[in-house]
Amino acid sequence: MAATPGAAQAACTTPITIPTSGITPRADQTTVVTGNTGTVSDTADTGIAWAPRAFGADVVSADGNLSRQITVAYTRTLDVSNAPDPSDGGARVSSDSGATFTTAPSTVPAWKLSEVGQLLDGRLLGAQFIINGALDRTTVPGQVTMPLILSLSADKGRNWTSVNAQTVFTDAQIPSNQPNPNVNSIRGVRAAGRPIQMTDGTIVIPVYFAMALTATTNITFAAVLTAKPGFTAAGAVDTSARWQFTMRPVTSNPTLSFDETAVIERQDGALLAVTRRETAPTPTLSYRVSTNAGATWSASTALSFADQPGCAVSGVYPQLAMLPTGQLVLGSGRPDNWLAISTDASGTSWTQEQQTYWNAPTNGGQWWYGSSGYTALVPTGGTRLLQFADNCQAPNGTNGVNGCASNLNFEKGRAYKIVDKQVAVLPPGLGKIDLLGKLKHGTVTLSTDLTGVPPAGAVTPPTPYGSGPSAADATSTPYWSTAQGAVDGSTAFWSGALSSNTAGTGTYELKLDRSYHLTKIGLALLPGAAAKAHVDISADGTTWTPAPLTGAAGSGLIETSGDRALRYYGLDATARYLRIQTDASSCAAVGGPAQCSMINELELYSTVNSFENEFAIPRGLADLACTRMTSVWANGDPGHDSGNGIRLVDGTNATFCDGDSTLGKFSYPGPGVSLAAASTRTLQASVYPVSITNGLLFDINGVRSSDGATGSVYHLGIVNGGRWAAYTKAGGWVGLGGAEVPLSSWTTFQVVATTTGATLYTVDSAGQRTLIGTIPEVDGVGVRSITGFSAASGSTAGIGDQAVYDDISFE
Repeated sequence: MAATPGAAQAACTTPITIPTSGITPRADQTTVVTGNTGTVSDTADTGIAWAPRAFGADVVSADGNLSRQITVAYTRTLDVSNAPDPSDGGARVSSDSGATFTTAPSTVPAWKLSEVGQLLDGRLLGAQFIINGALDRTTVPGQVTMPLILSLSADKGRNWTSVNAQTVFTDAQIPSNQPNPNVNSIRGVRAAGRPIQMTDGTIVIPVYFAMALTATTNITFAAVLTAKPGFTAAGAVDTSARWQFTMRPVTSNPTLSFDETAVIERQDGALLAVTRRETAPTPTLSYRVSTNAGATWSASTALSFADQPGCAVSGVYPQLAMLPTGQLVLGSGRPDNWLAISTDASGTSWTQEQQTYWNAPTNGGQWWYGSSGYTALVPTGGTRLLQFADNCQAPNGTNGVNGCASNLNFEKGRAYKIVDKQVAVLPPGLGKIDLLGKLKHGTVTLSTDLTGVPPAGAVTPPTPYGSGPSAADATSTPYWSTAQGAVDGSTAFWSGALSSNTAGTGTYELKLDRSYHLTKIGLALLPGAAAKAHVDISADGTTWTPAPLTGAAGSGLIETSGDRALRYYGLDATARYLRIQTDASSCAAVGGPAQCSMINELELYSTVNSFENEFAIPRGLADLACTRMTSVWANGDPGHDSGNGIRLVDGTNATFCDGDSTLGKFSYPGPGVSLAAASTRTLQASVYPVSITNGLLFDINGVRSSDGATGSVYHLGIVNGGRWAAYTKAGGWVGLGGAEVPLSSWTTFQVVATTTGATLYTVDSAGQRTLIGTIPEVDGVGVRSITGFSAASGSTAGIGDQAVYDDISFE
């Protein structure tokens, strides 16, 4: 079933052809990269386990960093339609963004949590699959009153309480194209899509109605239930009065059923709905858009991939997620689980589709046996998310044979288990500065009055799992006093830096750890509200100028009609200081101050590559061997001010490579990086040697004057013993002097390379340079231009060199 990633299809296939891997990552485009597959739950502790549903909430961990509390609920019974029962569901929880899972507390009603979303106040809203209570169709002829089975959690999913909610509608509100468009034909209502609360306060619950077609058969139509309950003075969504929902049909057809639906609020405030339609031989997906909170919808359009236009996309139980970067992600499955992205954030065009988890029969049988195609998407921060799937669908009925309950063999076995897949959706561009890490380590300093605390009724990140809102949460961590919410990787409503003065304005001023050539800023202001901010830069913190932003309202001026995620603005300037001043908006609609402003999230990019957005294999580099992304804090130096780096390991560790006959290396530029040949360039990098057995080598590459060939023109390294040395073909290795480079410590060095010579310096934390020596030309034949650089281990035959690299620039 695999196809060449990104290749246009000559003809549509049934099911649609989806590549088993993604495109080659490039630095200049959005790229989907998948990582490891983990096991969340298996038959050892659950028996049957399929159809995962998952949700997350921001939590400040014990070390003061933001994490995600993730709960995964799943079904433990056959694929049959019975009344809900506590034995029907199981659940697992993670307090570390999905790295590990344990059995959920007994207070988590997994069997009732068919669909869970988050309200603006931070509480979780759960809907039971059979969402309707007893229907009243007799009090008023032609009208139905329907209690809704909803629950709320104020402690991030540990404990739940019921919500008083209902919907009332008449025959006239049922789609007229239904064969029997009256309330007496309703046979059931199912919640089959994650509830959301829009930034204007409207709660939207996707459902579908089973309508009588004949005495024994049904037809279904998709709808949303909408309500706008308001907020208390304490900032909580008001539950003192019954929530009255309006039923809004989304998609219906006289002969075709539409049911499971994913709904999301886009960056522009419109609703996007992707719906399963029961086509033969396999369900396919369609979409609609609403610009008035679900009251009306655009025409239904068949969903297709950009490289397979007009080809129906197979899938069940569609899932939508929007990352803090604004990137929309769509997931589904059947026959195999997959995901795709909408690079224009509209959800009307999808691309980079790829399979993520599959378990097909190997000896015949129906191709949709194995994994059910029921998946769940949970963002874990920034560019990352997890996709959950099952290994086997449960049998459809007591005598059912689908799923893995058949006399077949399967690629990944017949065991029931829930798995997760790590996914990164990397935005174009390199050089994201780790502002949070540098602020925590004191190398970047902040002056701000955006230190306000959200309303007392809001469940905010400092609220621990299992605890309700508490005034102590505002002071138990430095989350609010240090305005951590502006750089924590989350765009949840109250995960931001909030104004503290009565005027509702704010100032957020950063002194960076060095002068940077800034290339891009990402900024999200008060969610859903018209907001304005002024961005200034400075070399010395005294003289300020408006930042020359592209894509903004004016010089240094950012003005939006309402953010739901980050927006990015181009920037081409050198500065050490950045200042953002926020104008007042209002938080009164969500129970907050009448005058307020917020930096919901901030990102800053430069020409220094600190690898903060990279995943597994870094973009922007070429000739990669024995080099992978690494967590500097977890696998090296916890005192370093940047969380990620790249690790070169020339050894026998299969995670990196078999280094017995491989030279560990990387070079620049790589795919998606445009680098003009120049007469002068400066390489600056930080290196953390773990072991130096043969050497850590560096090359400045260029064009030789003698023959016009491109290759190494200056060759240097840290040789065994930690000494700097340079190499020429005529004289071999020659020591350059300077202090010994220590192991397990960071050394920043700089090579100033020109067509007439090169000089090596070390650079201290204050940016002061120390001359190490002059680097001779390798060949002595002249240098026409400088074109790039390379780094490598010291021997093809030998092994044992290992180092971490970070903060690399070549300007």
